[in-house]
Amino acid sequence: MIIQNILPVISDWKTFEAFLKGSYTWCILMDFHMNFMEDLVKQLHEHNKKGIVHMDLIHGIANDQYGTQYMCQKVHADGIISTKPKAIEAAKSNQCISILRIFMIDSRSFMRSVHMASALQPDYIEVLPALLPGIVKKLHAYCNIPVIGGGMIENQEDIAKCLSGGMQAVSTSHRELWESVEK
Repeated sequence: MIIQNILPVISDWKTFEAFLKGSYTWCILMDFHMNFMEDLVKQLHEHNKKGIVHMDLIHGIANDQYGTQYMCQKVHADGIISTKPKAIEAAKSNQCISILRIFMIDSRSFMRSVHMASALQPDYIEVLPALLPGIVKKLHAYCNIPVIGGGMIENQEDIAKCLSGGMQAVSTSHRELWESVEK
């Protein structure tokens, strides 16, 4: 279970090194090449931290059940984020935290996402963009899965709106933002 209001999104070595020195436990890894993933996760674990790998945004590996299986079994990722149902199923069968990423662009995409989440039963749903009033209550009415907000988080007020709206956490790649909240 992720017990943290902000999930720093790490996509470069400098930010990764800063994360290792900070107080957050969980992070999301993306935009790295597959060749670095085993070392990154090993370093996280050596610092008593946990990494969720964004399978759709890792270079050099397929974001399917086989790539996910490799990431869970060989790399020892603590969790997986993906838009792909097969990746979510593989994460669950390999005891990795599974986060289904969904994009809310209209009511049709909402209902497709609800059906997919209900069928897959991921550990979490990441909703993009995060700043959608009432979306958490509506999602809970259909599938009762904890929600993480991602995308378009620009300031501490955005974080507060998401959390007060029922989201368990927000993900952000804005290092200055997650560091300012951390202090």
